[in-house]
Amino acid sequence: MTVADERDRLLAALTARPELDDWSVQVITTEATWRGDGDEPTAGSRIQTALWATVHRDLPAGRGSASVRLDPTRDLTVALAEATARAEAAVGAPWQTPPPAAPARVELLDPTLGAPDAALDAIGARLDAGRGDHRVISVETSLELAELELYTRRGQRARWRTSALAVAATLDDAGRRFAITAAARRVDELGLDAAIAQAAPGRDRPPLAEGSYPIALTAAALTHGARGLLEAFVAQADPRLARQGLVRYRPGQAVAEGAHLGLASDGTLPFGWLSAPLGATGEAIRRFALVTDGVAAGLGLDAREAALRGELPNGGVRGLVVDAGADDDAALVTDDTLVIERLRWLELDAMTGWFRAAFDRARRGRDPQAVVGGGVLRGDAIALLGRARRGRTLTATPWYRGPALWHLGSVALD
Repeated sequence: MTVADERDRLLAALTARPELDDWSVQVITTEATWRGDGDEPTAGSRIQTALWATVHRDLPAGRGSASVRLDPTRDLTVALAEATARAEAAVGAPWQTPPPAAPARVELLDPTLGAPDAALDAIGARLDAGRGDHRVISVETSLELAELELYTRRGQRARWRTSALAVAATLDDAGRRFAITAAARRVDELGLDAAIAQAAPGRDRPPLAEGSYPIALTAAALTHGARGLLEAFVAQADPRLARQGLVRYRPGQAVAEGAHLGLASDGTLPFGWLSAPLGATGEAIRRFALVTDGVAAGLGLDAREAALRGELPNGGVRGLVVDAGADDDAALVTDDTLVIERLRWLELDAMTGWFRAAFDRARRGRDPQAVVGGGVLRGDAIALLGRARRGRTLTATPWYRGPALWHLGSVALD
């Protein structure tokens, strides 16, 4: 039986269940290709398909929902009956599915990709070009091409394709090994040159004494891991946390004294890691403001949360966008500024905004050769970023579009 046959059987089975008040179906077909060039070379590929159904039951006490992954080895009727029973046992506040939304136009498939093997070759060539004098010990590359289909009871039909590339490598710098990782939807956005330059171990770094220093962060350090320190603002925009009173501020309130930050969520960024034409149940994905001129402006609303609040859904918080600042990047850096280009680790309490972050080295002032030792930063991410001065030069990652340099002011350093 083909994937299309299984999908059609599922859609027919859902249509034939009158007790279901609403449902949606996702079909995700993934073609993965990988290659490892280490001590034990590996290579392979696979194609797999997953069918997901989300069902809703409206009862006098409210609406219940449940999701199920359909396994070809299980009886379809039994699987849907179990999902319906779980939905009936998970009744919460009543809400109605919003009207169907038009899919957003968003590009998620790298148009430059050729055959999978050619794409992996291109990643290897980028790594080789950016390694400089470093020797490559091992490298693993992978490519996933996915086709996603969405069907809803309200007649929505959408299909889109995505690409996802990843590389993990170990390099040698004069006998000292270091590792890099990178992931993006396009080969051009992997940023392997910068990853190698930032991760390579430094030499002869004068130590830094404890105290407070004027600190500037590059975008790579700011967004460590994915969203990095900006994850604190994402948590504040969670409507479930807001309903429980577990956030620092609410829409209409200043995020911090003296804050002037503007921050938006955009789930339609080209090649964004969280971008998509529609949400998992067919809800609209739109750009919306999280913070406007230092004042909280909005929450991330899926279909349920939007209905409970009497608002339109926006798809939740996805790609983060910050407008350019008013300063030239060079003007943000004085002779005593510590410019941190990458973090080694980050501990962030997203609900309170307090963080600790370690870095291996920093650049003092504008001289790229004035490298000093590392340390541990600590402070309030919401207040520091809310009041930060931002540069005019913009940069992009799969998670972020915004200034390449942020000056946080004085930050405590352990």
